[in-house]
Amino acid sequence: MDQAFNRLAEQVGDRYALERQIGAGGMATVFLAQDLRHNRRVALKVIRSDIALAAALDRFLKEIELAAGLQHPHILPVFDSGSIQVGDQRVPYFVMPFVEGETLRARLQREGRLPVADAVRLAGEVADALAYAHQRGIVHRDIKPENILLGAGHAVVADFGVAKALGAGAAAAPEGGRLTIAGVSVGTPHYMSPEQATAQDDVDARSDQYSLGCVLYEMLAGAPAFEGDSPQSVMARSLTGPRPRAGRVRGDVPPSLDQVVARTLALDPADRYPDMTEFGAALRDAVAKPGMSRTRRAALIGAAVVGLGAAVFLGTRFSPRPGGAAVTSAAETIAILPFNAAGQGADVLGEGMVDLLSTNLQGVGGIRTVDPRAVLKRWGGSGGSAGGGIDRALKVGRELNAGSVVMGSAVSTGNRVRLSADLYSIAGERIARAQVDGSADSVLPMVDRLSVALLRDVWRSREPLPSIRIAALTTDSIEALRAYLQGEQYYRRLVFDSALTAYTRAVEVDSTFALAHLRRGLMYGWTGGYGSAPSTEAAEAALRFAGRLPPREHRLLNAYYLFDLGKPRAIDSLRAFVADYPDDMEGWYNYGEALFHLREFAPSSPDTIIAAFDRVLRSDSSLTPAVIHPFQLSLMYRDSATLARYEVLWKRYAPPSRQDLFGTARRIGDGLPVSDSALAGAMRLDLGSILFALASNYRREDATSDTVLRIWGDAFKRMTGVSGRLDRAGRVHDLMGRGFALVGLGRLNETLPLVDTLGKVSPGEDDELLGTPIVLGIAPRGWGGERFQTHTVRIPSGRFREYILALLSLAYGRVSEGRNHVSAGLAMPDSSPSADDLTGLLIATGGWASMLEGDTAEGIRQLRAGIDSAANPKSGDDTAILRFQLALALSARAETRAEGIRWLKYAFDTGPAYIIPLTYLALGRAYEAEGARDSATYAYGRFLKLWDKADPSLQGRVQDARDALARLTAEPRP
Repeated sequence: MDQAFNRLAEQVGDRYALERQIGAGGMATVFLAQDLRHNRRVALKVIRSDIALAAALDRFLKEIELAAGLQHPHILPVFDSGSIQVGDQRVPYFVMPFVEGETLRARLQREGRLPVADAVRLAGEVADALAYAHQRGIVHRDIKPENILLGAGHAVVADFGVAKALGAGAAAAPEGGRLTIAGVSVGTPHYMSPEQATAQDDVDARSDQYSLGCVLYEMLAGAPAFEGDSPQSVMARSLTGPRPRAGRVRGDVPPSLDQVVARTLALDPADRYPDMTEFGAALRDAVAKPGMSRTRRAALIGAAVVGLGAAVFLGTRFSPRPGGAAVTSAAETIAILPFNAAGQGADVLGEGMVDLLSTNLQGVGGIRTVDPRAVLKRWGGSGGSAGGGIDRALKVGRELNAGSVVMGSAVSTGNRVRLSADLYSIAGERIARAQVDGSADSVLPMVDRLSVALLRDVWRSREPLPSIRIAALTTDSIEALRAYLQGEQYYRRLVFDSALTAYTRAVEVDSTFALAHLRRGLMYGWTGGYGSAPSTEAAEAALRFAGRLPPREHRLLNAYYLFDLGKPRAIDSLRAFVADYPDDMEGWYNYGEALFHLREFAPSSPDTIIAAFDRVLRSDSSLTPAVIHPFQLSLMYRDSATLARYEVLWKRYAPPSRQDLFGTARRIGDGLPVSDSALAGAMRLDLGSILFALASNYRREDATSDTVLRIWGDAFKRMTGVSGRLDRAGRVHDLMGRGFALVGLGRLNETLPLVDTLGKVSPGEDDELLGTPIVLGIAPRGWGGERFQTHTVRIPSGRFREYILALLSLAYGRVSEGRNHVSAGLAMPDSSPSADDLTGLLIATGGWASMLEGDTAEGIRQLRAGIDSAANPKSGDDTAILRFQLALALSARAETRAEGIRWLKYAFDTGPAYIIPLTYLALGRAYEAEGARDSATYAYGRFLKLWDKADPSLQGRVQDARDALARLTAEPRP
């Protein structure tokens, strides 16, 4: 052992310092090591040499590298992989984070069966991880308790890609716990699906669902679903025996949950859930069925919610004791109503107490406070301002599905303030009463005392009352607090500019006021300032004082900051947030914004994006900012029914100055004339809607290249000079806009005169227009002549020059030369603000080179990593060519084709103009390969209409599309 350890340590010593062996199993030996480059502890897994003999090393490493592209909070990432020499063979290894904690297997061995809530929560987290992987074409194939790690009590799935990597040609391992018999996929008998056990070739994502069902059954029942004396007997029973029912061996398993488990264990994959997303939804629905107590139902639903952030939340707020809630049942959901306010300076506390008490009580002992905006909207709609009798209060509480309501008063006399509050159950019983007095400059500590006094009357846990410190979470300045609460009032009334001014005044008084900084950042999002310097500065300021934020706001801040930077992982963060806080309007709004603005880098369907905004509008249909993006999407995808629905909301609630925006955009989308004044007004209010309207013309059934050029060219030229004659910048934008549209339509010869004019108007600007057809791969031989061949002389030496040269080299087929430019660019020091973006572009370009060399898996991995790194609110056009290469690569492979189709359909919907028509050709090929004849026919048809006047040199693509249409529409032979 020591000798083997020393050999391994020597071979990996330039990267990892081995400390000790920490595990060994049927597949691999695991070592704890220190990553020398990144100064972090890692787990290094070395595949056993007898198993490695049967696995192709190259295939193993490619599968592991593909899995390394998975980035999800419930998936253990792969940091690195490689091989070492053992005897006369190369043995693969891979490196993962070292997770403090235990495996699910260890917990099962210690506890037997788990609490139902824990089992459902862990299964939900694994299901979420698998759904993410399946959407990217990766099936785990070996889900079992040993591969589910428990970090901070939450599930993290390990060893993605390993089972598939070892599956082909594997020999029987000496241990009986794992089957690696030739012709049978690697897996573990107790959790192996029937189709996997019988070595079927069509093992898909539903196999993972079966395995997870086995794990969930074991967590509930305390024993495997199928048992036997040998691996063969276990497999035989799983193939021929009756489906086990967890409810028959454990009485507290709800029948609805029992049915979910049984369906996942169906012998025929077609009888299981269609995918992991459906399974996860069924799991959550199962624990929310009627017939369970409210307390138990709330506990199980909360347990099933996915998100590692829940660990942060539970670690920073008091958790109720096992076996029940910490407060009386009526107090589990509280609606804080506006207080009656009287006296000088107390006016701000009327609505303000709704915010302050909601922030203080949320999450304490399992309490959920109703969102203040929902409370105030319902309260105002039921009869006016604060005040009113108990009957009105109880009516509003019932409408908000609360278990109890707080009514109170804030009275100021001289320099003293008295806060009084009563907590009533919906049945009308007073269950708590509190009153506190203090000086006017100690309002926040008084709110803390009031909160604790109310809790004392409803607390039923044996645990002591928790510490409540809103004073520490917000500000010590009464002036700053007043400005903040005024901002909240303006925000709820949709007066966003005044809200922003108030929040800014709050942080000017107290620069450490984290909540006010957070609100400032969110206001920029509501007012169209996404990605702007002030928005980022506000989020960064909030981050500096994030330790003072309540848990919910802390998570929202982190997610918003990622979104503001334009990072796709913001979507996962916000998705987890709204899962944990399904009634949080800001969370849903920002989730929709992230899905919409980041679709270039993480494409989603219009229905998915619109659904997020609809959650906001169901809470408050008057929130007109939540109407804009659904309107734009339905406009571009020419969904007239959905468009009409949002136009009604817009006309009902939008300010008069913005009433005509939608009408102007619709006219442009339909190709109808629009006056200069209407176009100027629409642009001033929302340029994005105009661009969406223009892009919608690519989707018109009757649209030809002339149609697109007429509408696009006319509008674009007028947009750049709508206030009068085109200035120099306007002429440049007009020429490049029309030129890129011509390139995308295959009319390159018509582009050359524009290039000549552009070179005279702005020397150097013509290079981009000349270079685009080359990097797209559609330029004929000799395109651009000597002028373009020498254009790079004008680019100053540096990383950007190396990037451009790398792109051109790859486009010309000089892969080795392209790689040299990538390496040279990455080696250059760069301290500019765009350094990370350019690094990402170079990494992605290296991925394109890998694909040209035939290593598609590595190419996709590098393209993903580079594009994610380069992603920011303004880098859409900069990354377009590389994103298109990624989409083409994904759509060309059967295992990633669905994702590739999603990229082609949604990641380029508003441009660049030179890519949109080419996406239809790529979609036609992908759909045809998928066997989707109708979709392929439509896509090829759209491409042919848009390329109806393509240059003679480009007719090869046109003929390919015609031939494909002929194949697809040919009558089947008898």
